Amino acid sequence: MGVLRTLRGKPDDTGLYECRNCGTKLAPDRDRCSNCNSREIAHYEF
Repeated sequence: MGVLRTLRGKPDDTGLYECRNCGTKLAPDRDRCSNCNSREIAHYEF
């Protein structure tokens, strides 16, 4: 865990998972998009 996350109290899994093909927001444990079945999943950390 990084120092800033420790100080801010944010967990390591803070972020957004979304399909690169259609933009659907996904749960972190998904490996395919539930909307278009694409495997291209983007992960953005905040």
